[in-house]
Amino acid sequence: MAAGLKLSPWLRRRIRAFSRIDWRVPRHAGLKGTALLFAATGLAGIISADRVGETVTWLSSVSGLAIESVRITGQTETSEIAVLNRLELPPQASLATFDLAAARERVETLPWVETATLRKIYPATLKITIDERKPYVMWQRDQTVSVIDESGRVIGDASEVHYQDLIRVVGQGADKRAGEAIALADTASSIRSRLRAAVLISERRWNLMLDNGVTLMLPQDKPEAALALVAQLDARDGLLSKDIVSIDLRLADRMFVRMTPEAAARRTVAIKEREKLAKRKGAST
Repeated sequence: MAAGLKLSPWLRRRIRAFSRIDWRVPRHAGLKGTALLFAATGLAGIISADRVGETVTWLSSVSGLAIESVRITGQTETSEIAVLNRLELPPQASLATFDLAAARERVETLPWVETATLRKIYPATLKITIDERKPYVMWQRDQTVSVIDESGRVIGDASEVHYQDLIRVVGQGADKRAGEAIALADTASSIRSRLRAAVLISERRWNLMLDNGVTLMLPQDKPEAALALVAQLDARDGLLSKDIVSIDLRLADRMFVRMTPEAAARRTVAIKEREKLAKRKGAST
């Protein structure tokens, strides 16, 4: 008779505990396993198709985080439609996954927009605050007139009536140097108050046009001194109130004043009258 197999007490206890376990399969285990398999397969498909972002957006929207309202404040020249177009909101856009930084960059490409601040207000609102550029001068090149800001950026069309009081700068390069012309006119306050336009000539020097049609042709070098001379003569003799068309100050040692055609005609008549009078006096002596 073969000797029986002897088990250690520790192993016998483990076998008895193992035999007492209820090995029945849980109810609906097959259905749950199948559902888990489908979910895992779907997730793998989403990842392989690179549609994770779309899926997250959809899940966010159906869970109550879809963008339902957009509030835009701070704009006067920028239309709300233009801002909404720059947002590029897809249908059922999710507030949770919406890219604020990219949207802000797009909004700031609008002509009048200097800065834009975008905020998410949960559960369903996107708030946009616009800080617009300030009109500085009108810039004319050829027949096109635009409103520009102080940096020289074109921000709008100058056809609107409420822009007509802006100083006009004219010529190639004048958009980037408008501040130079304004600062030059500021050195003579009596002239600055009458300034209507500044024309950049050959990108070297300025002609300033005043409200009464007089043009001051300034030199390239030391234009401030030339303006100071005009202001002095105007204060003393009313130079700018006379019947003149232009004052040429391009030469440092002299000034040329051109009269209006009417004033020139009157001056010609007066000179002829004086010449006739002088001849009569000469003939009578």
